[in-house]
Amino acid sequence: MTDNGKILIVDDEEVMREFLLEVFAPYEPLSAKDGEEALVVLQGNDISVVITDLKMPQMDGLELLRRAKELNHDIRVIVITGYASLETASDCIRAGAADFLKKPFSIAQIRDSVTRAMAAG
Repeated sequence: MTDNGKILIVDDEEVMREFLLEVFAPYEPLSAKDGEEALVVLQGNDISVVITDLKMPQMDGLELLRRAKELNHDIRVIVITGYASLETASDCIRAGAADFLKKPFSIAQIRDSVTRAMAAG
């Protein structure tokens, strides 16, 4: 990953947030527990890639994806979910998601997804 921007990890499950923070520790990722907190982080930081859970209270990952794209059209968003369906994957890709990964995913899968997202920017 050669991009100077940061990674933002958004998930209401602390275990998943902590796991992804550890996976991407060399890149000093930021995290948020929900969509509202993520929007605050996005407005105050140079974020290149967002990894967001799809199912979260208040604001789901699809809404966060749309709002993040409004703030920064070039931001790359990777949606992760344990509730994958063809319809939700299609909705996310149409809204501009860089990738859509079903939980559980491997460390290699999420790293590859972020590497591709960074390269696409």
